[in-house]
Amino acid sequence: MLRDLATVLIELQAAMHSVARSAVSAVRINEAQMTLPVDTALRFEGGGCTLLADVTRSHADAAWQTAPSRLVLAFAEVPTEDLP
Repeated sequence: MLRDLATVLIELQAAMHSVARSAVSAVRINEAQMTLPVDTALRFEGGGCTLLADVTRSHADAAWQTAPSRLVLAFAEVPTEDLP
């Protein structure tokens, strides 16, 4: 079932945060990149448009597509204030 793309992105970010918290204290994740196959669709309603998406669950789900969509994400640690 496709969901709002924002929901999918929030869940992927939360999963990265969970991995970072569970890592051994000697390890710090300051950057991570993912390339995922995704199913996408546009939903038009109420005069607007929403991009729906979700990670493809299996190869069989996307086998009919000649070139499945790809979502490329990069999470990186960014300072929130100027350093001296």
